[in-house]
Amino acid sequence: MRSAGANRLVLEARNVAFLADAMLGNIARKLRIFGFDTVYMAQAHDDEILKVGIKQDRVILTADKELFKRIVKVGARGVLVSGRSSELEDLVHILSKNGITSVGMNGIGSRCSVCNGHLEERTSDQVKNNDDCNNDNDNDDVIVPDKVIACHNQFFQCITCGKIYWEGGHLKRIRALVRNLDAKLIDRDCTTTSTSSSSRRDSSASKG
Repeated sequence: MRSAGANRLVLEARNVAFLADAMLGNIARKLRIFGFDTVYMAQAHDDEILKVGIKQDRVILTADKELFKRIVKVGARGVLVSGRSSELEDLVHILSKNGITSVGMNGIGSRCSVCNGHLEERTSDQVKNNDDCNNDNDNDDVIVPDKVIACHNQFFQCITCGKIYWEGGHLKRIRALVRNLDAKLIDRDCTTTSTSSSSRRDSSASKG
């Protein structure tokens, strides 16, 4: 993970915000991990999803064709996710539809995957178990196990829900996913550019 300060700059540069409906919880979690502002509405009615999406200017992500028709009808922003493709292909589809050609590693460690809150860096002293403090104050804060503190020296905590993160084996899988995702985004961007160029040449030839 990188420093929270550096990641905050990445957040400010990513001006696309998403809203995922109940069917896309895993997609919402991945987008948050990548650093994208993503609201997940697990039990909301379609009317509420539309209201929040429009009010907060979010791209509404859904696999519900009827909801997507309503999104188009009211002029809101949205992406219809097939739900039949792999998660990787769904992410490529969502990002490319919004003009995003690269995710990169800098956004990782900037948002909480649980609640979408911002993460701030913490020292090992701030997250370790303090028996005296707990006994005196009945402190119920989330505490990192001593064996984890012994192996890691960089921690991040969500300023909204309090969840604490550290670099573990899952981060290697996330980085591998980002590399695959970026490769596919680049391929799609190149294909789109090539197709557009060919169309312009054909149009010019026909006029000549």
